[in-house]
Amino acid sequence: MTVKKPDRRFALGTAGVCALAMVFFEYYPLRFSADEVLSGIIKMIITRGLGTVMFTVLLAYLGYHIHSFRRLGRSLVFCLPPLAVVVNNLPILALITGAAQVTRPVSYVLLFALQCLLIGTFEETAFRGAVMLIMLERRRSSTKQIFWVVVASSAVFGGIHLLNLFAGAGFGATIQQVGYSFLIGGMCAAVVLRTRNVWLAALLHGIYDFCGFLLPTLGEGSWWDTPTIIFTVLLALAVAAYVIVSLARLRPEDVEPIFAKKEN
Repeated sequence: MTVKKPDRRFALGTAGVCALAMVFFEYYPLRFSADEVLSGIIKMIITRGLGTVMFTVLLAYLGYHIHSFRRLGRSLVFCLPPLAVVVNNLPILALITGAAQVTRPVSYVLLFALQCLLIGTFEETAFRGAVMLIMLERRRSSTKQIFWVVVASSAVFGGIHLLNLFAGAGFGATIQQVGYSFLIGGMCAAVVLRTRNVWLAALLHGIYDFCGFLLPTLGEGSWWDTPTIIFTVLLALAVAAYVIVSLARLRPEDVEPIFAKKEN
């Protein structure tokens, strides 16, 4: 079954408008609420929503097949270990014991969940969609080439977070973010290449951000206790091995359907 690509002028025009609007809302000092936290959430919803539209249109124009739901059952099974990682990013033990709690209203939590989902869709369509697949266009003739493209695209994703230094983030916190962004990028890359579905990777990414930033953004307390840290490290090592093995088993013919040409 072939899918008609969007017209070139429509695709580039839509992407251009979204990019300009995204820059405007990102840097123009608009306030959407007297509450600074709520205003920031709304701003992120708008900008990351525009970014999602921009890259979704561009990917449709480039003709990549990364929206498949034909093998949904098998894809969901593959995603179970990554799902364990992203859900574990929520400090469940601290919430159960009362060491940490959400202090903002449910409406804030729902808007924050939407923000995280749109961050996931924006970053996955941009980095696992455009960046990684453009790199794979010329380098996918062997498993080794595919593996190193995943590493390189994940490094780009991690490295882009160095820009947080210019936003006032501390050096240590920024380097930590670069590191775990690289690891999450590699995991999401494996999901996209194995499932041929960027939306599953976007959902995992959104859940990861929601679980990891819910309490720092909308709560208070202490959540990094020793048992949580030990379990997180062990789980991360196990899933990292799972991802590496899955990429090592990935053959060029497994990813070739992503690049099947669409009808002009």
